[in-house]
Amino acid sequence: MIEPLECLSCHEVYELDEFSSLCQCGGLLHIPGSGEKMDAAGIDFEAASLWRYKNHFFPKGNEDWKEITMGEGFTPLIPLDADNPSIMLKLEYFAPFSGVYDRGFAAMAAMLKDRGMIEKEVSPMPHKERLAWRAYTHRARIKEAVTDSGKLEDSYYYHPFFLAGIQTFAYEIGEQLSGKKLEFIVFPAAAPAFIIGSFLGFKQLMESEEIEEYPAFLLVERDCVKNENDSAFANEYIEKILAITKGKRMTVAQSEISQALRALEARFIKSTEDDALIYAGFMRYYRDFSIKDQLAILPIGYMNGGR
Repeated sequence: MIEPLECLSCHEVYELDEFSSLCQCGGLLHIPGSGEKMDAAGIDFEAASLWRYKNHFFPKGNEDWKEITMGEGFTPLIPLDADNPSIMLKLEYFAPFSGVYDRGFAAMAAMLKDRGMIEKEVSPMPHKERLAWRAYTHRARIKEAVTDSGKLEDSYYYHPFFLAGIQTFAYEIGEQLSGKKLEFIVFPAAAPAFIIGSFLGFKQLMESEEIEEYPAFLLVERDCVKNENDSAFANEYIEKILAITKGKRMTVAQSEISQALRALEARFIKSTEDDALIYAGFMRYYRDFSIKDQLAILPIGYMNGGR
C-alpha cells in the first residue's frame, strides 16, 4: 500500500482510506516520494513511458501497471528549430488520449487498483477528459460513479495519485536534459493540476540534488479571460510556486495567439490555440527580458493527446 500521504500545508501525515484530495485543514495531500534519491539508479530504462519512474511513486514489486498503461509519458523533447536550440518543446500530444493528463489518469487507475478499489466507485471526471479516464478505468476494472447532479466530480485533479502521474513530466525533463540547467518552463494558467504536479516533481529533483534550482514558472493566460480557479487552495499554492520559482504571470492578446499559431505552423509543429497561447506568452517574455540562449521548455499538445 502507498503510505503515508502528507499535507502540503500543515504536513499532517495520512493513511488514505477514502478517495480524498484534501487534508482536514484544507491543504492538498501528496505522495512525498519513496525516500530514495531521484537519480538514474531508480529508473527502469526498459519502460519507454512514465512507468520508468515507478520506483518513486508506485509500490515496489507490483506489476499491475503493465495491464493499465497505454504508453503514456516519456514524450519527446525537441528544439523549436535550428535557429532557436535553447527553446525546447515537450511534445505531449504523443499521449494516447488527453495530453499531459493521461499521466495522471494512468497513475491514479493503477494506484486505485493496488489499493483494492477494483469494481468500487470513485468519482473523478468532468467533460473532455472523460474518454481518457474511462479507458484507464476499463483497463483497471474500476467503475466510474456519477453524482446526484448527473455530473462527475473534478476532485481527481488534485488527488495525490493523479498528481503523482503529473510529477513524471518533471522527472522526464530532468532525465532528458542530462544536467543542463533549465531556466524557464511555461504553463497555461488555466491548468492548476499541471502546474502543481510539475512543481512537486521538480521539488523532488531539488531534494535529490539532481537540479540546483527551480526553473522559473511562467504562467500564461488570455487578456480577456481571468483564469482564477474555483479552488482557493489551488490558487494559494500556485502563488507560493511563483514565489519559490521566481516565476511570473503573463497575459497575451488574441492577436498574439493567432500570430504564434502561424509561427508554429510555419515550423510544421502540430499545435492548437492552447499551444499558441503558451508560445505567445513565452515570446513576449523572451522579447521583454532579452533571455536569448537561456534554456526554456514549452509543453505542446498538453490538451491534445491522440489527435
